[in-house]
Amino acid sequence: MKLFLRRASLAACLIMLIALSFAVLPSPASASDKDCADFATQRAAQTFFIKHGGPRYDPDRLDGDNDGIACEDNRCPCYYKKHLPRPSVYLVPDRGSGLTGFSRL
Repeated sequence: MKLFLRRASLAACLIMLIALSFAVLPSPASASDKDCADFATQRAAQTFFIKHGGPRYDPDRLDGDNDGIACEDNRCPCYYKKHLPRPSVYLVPDRGSGLTGFSRL
């Protein structure tokens, strides 16, 4: 009987130790959570914000006042629009020279 009680208490301690180790470890969501300090500029934060569902969805809480603009206090360059910026150079297949590659439009 003593051996059974000893094993039962040892098993209970092991279960408690495992449960506590899971409670102390950060969850995957909080481990990847982004804050404004994680971005060098407001533009970088806004681009991340839009790519990850902003302004309708803001799991990282980058838009504190819900105006659709992330990390307004970060330094510029800034980007205050609610859609991703267009690329500045459009590349099209180069068909005229016979070479494979791209040329500017």
